[in-house]
Amino acid sequence: MRPIYVVDTNILVDYVEIIPNGYSYQPEKPTVDLSHAHIVIPTAVIRELSQFKSEKSDRGKAAREALRRIRHLVENDVHTIGDSYHLEAPISVTVSDQLISVLPVHQDFSKCLPFRPADTDMDGQIILATLVVGFIQKKMSIDGTASSESVAAYSNKDITLLTNDNGLAIRARERGIKTQRYGYKYPEPYTGRREVIVPKRLFWEFFDYGDIDLATWEEYMPKQPPLIANEFIVMKLEDELDYPSDFDPKHNPYFSHIGRYDEYSNKITRLRHIQDFPICLKNAGQAIYAEALMDPNISAVVCTGPAGSGKTYMATVYGYQACKNGDFIGVTVVPCDSKSKLGALPGDLDEKMDPEVQPIKNALRNYLLNEEQKFHKELGNLKKYGPNDRPRYSKEDSSEKRSIKARLKDRVDMIWDNWFSNIPIENARGRDFSHELAIYDEFQDQSVSQADTLIKRLGADGKIIITGDIEQIHAPYIDQSSSGLVYASKQLKDSPMVAQVHFTEDEVIRHPLVRMIAKRQKDDKSNF
Repeated sequence: MRPIYVVDTNILVDYVEIIPNGYSYQPEKPTVDLSHAHIVIPTAVIRELSQFKSEKSDRGKAAREALRRIRHLVENDVHTIGDSYHLEAPISVTVSDQLISVLPVHQDFSKCLPFRPADTDMDGQIILATLVVGFIQKKMSIDGTASSESVAAYSNKDITLLTNDNGLAIRARERGIKTQRYGYKYPEPYTGRREVIVPKRLFWEFFDYGDIDLATWEEYMPKQPPLIANEFIVMKLEDELDYPSDFDPKHNPYFSHIGRYDEYSNKITRLRHIQDFPICLKNAGQAIYAEALMDPNISAVVCTGPAGSGKTYMATVYGYQACKNGDFIGVTVVPCDSKSKLGALPGDLDEKMDPEVQPIKNALRNYLLNEEQKFHKELGNLKKYGPNDRPRYSKEDSSEKRSIKARLKDRVDMIWDNWFSNIPIENARGRDFSHELAIYDEFQDQSVSQADTLIKRLGADGKIIITGDIEQIHAPYIDQSSSGLVYASKQLKDSPMVAQVHFTEDEVIRHPLVRMIAKRQKDDKSNF
């Protein structure tokens, strides 16, 4: 009476934990409940895993782990080959209520079928195995002697092929096999901020005094979930007329309606560090991010959100200014989107890594254009007068024939050489970032094991900034459930030494068109 699920290779590669490992473990919110199921693994899947196991990749690592777990289960099991062919000796998993079988396919089975997949057609072999399971359950012959009429009428709704491969699912459906995807129901990611409508008296108390103790918050907001260390609270009033006359929530340079829960003092405190941030803050997300960066008691910052919201830009500007102020001896950039084969590129390590750190250098260039008076003024004159007629400010400038872009590059290179360095992920293992700022960019493309290594590199008087967009995963064999960004967010949640920040689509500042695209992508996803 158990539900029977035949598993495809990609399921075991992506979700190896569905095979028990000697202890009870239930994946978080699976889309298919396998806790009381009979799981059937075709030998074709074992063959495919064996092909993958030699790969030096996440897929190879997952294949090795899956084979190790399956061997652990079957090695102490005793049964005949006939038992295997007929699923008559499934392995009872002691730590759960599951049954697991490894199923070979009778070599004559396909004689009764209208198709005969080649031995190298792994998808076809998995389809054969799923049909075998159905034939066994219906007590039909599996040696190729089943009648053509019974084969043509075959349909079994009690057998499900679990696969995330669209091609295999289509082929299986055409042969009367029910298919289903497998994965996790992703919980809402932790954003590090909550936007709440608060009573007028609570808002005014915070606005006037800048602090609210935890007891007062719980008295006014009894239905709110418990506060998390360094969670940011964006307070709003239901009626806009209730705001103070000198307060405009959309144009408030001090963001006095936003507080941070300080676990040490058990208070929601006003943002006290943003006035020292070197750029003008344009929205609540940037104010929260700046506070997290500037707070000396926060040793790790996790920043997520769509492209163009300023994640990398603000981290770079903060690192540059912090080094100039003597807070760190330097900034180490660890690009986490390293797709190139560094060993195949010419030049030394810095030259090989240069394409990967261009986002950081681009942030420095934009900062100089926006905030440094000389370049900002020259850019304005360039737009006003053109490249040939713009006024000169010194003899040195009048003899300077190079473009503003070339001189910006020189200045960026000088800043980089003084304060910045970069290393590939492989070189981060075994070292720590003491008295340094480390920036981990594009962290969503990291595996869990890589993320675990990187978040442990923090050294004495150091700080790490993790940035990424969980909606933009480019690495193969990684999804939201296996992304290092999700793992890091969970591991670092609710610590007084860590702050987490999430930008919304409305807070994209790169260009109005980019903001429009980000909002449309969110709408498309919610309507899918």
